[in-house]
Amino acid sequence: MLAITGTPGVGKTSVAEVLRSRGYRVLHLNEIAEHYDCLEEDGEEKLVDLEALVERFSEDDFSADFVEGHLSHHIARRCVVLRCNPVELRRRMEGKGWSEEKIAENLEAEIIDYILVEALEVCEEVHEIDTTGKTPEEVADLVEKIFRGEVSLPPGGIDWIAELGDRIDEFVRR
Repeated sequence: MLAITGTPGVGKTSVAEVLRSRGYRVLHLNEIAEHYDCLEEDGEEKLVDLEALVERFSEDDFSADFVEGHLSHHIARRCVVLRCNPVELRRRMEGKGWSEEKIAENLEAEIIDYILVEALEVCEEVHEIDTTGKTPEEVADLVEKIFRGEVSLPPGGIDWIAELGDRIDEFVRR
């Protein structure tokens, strides 16, 4: 099973939908958490009890090719971290009507490589794809090639801090 992870808004769900349409079995992390009774309702949000999920999870319980979600790297040995330039990511999140607080929190996470660092700590194999300017189909093509072992896209080539330069203050809270 290959995890498709990344900061909210980078394109995980869109890529997962493309892969599903191509005949792959793709689960969302919440489906797996619900199976193990590790999903808690908090108002309108569903929160995953990650500690309990990691403890209970067995890949043998599922016949999935992919698991998608921003915490999915915690239950897979292999993962692909989707990344997106913060300028584009902000546009995507604003387009979804997210609050300024949620946008700022997720932009900071993307800029400091938060999900990538976590993935490197818990996964045996980590790949990284910049989704900026790519269609979900193009990203899904790369994810498929990684899944089949045809290509390796090792992490380390994306540096939003360097790319943003003096504009970084526009994207981080003080």
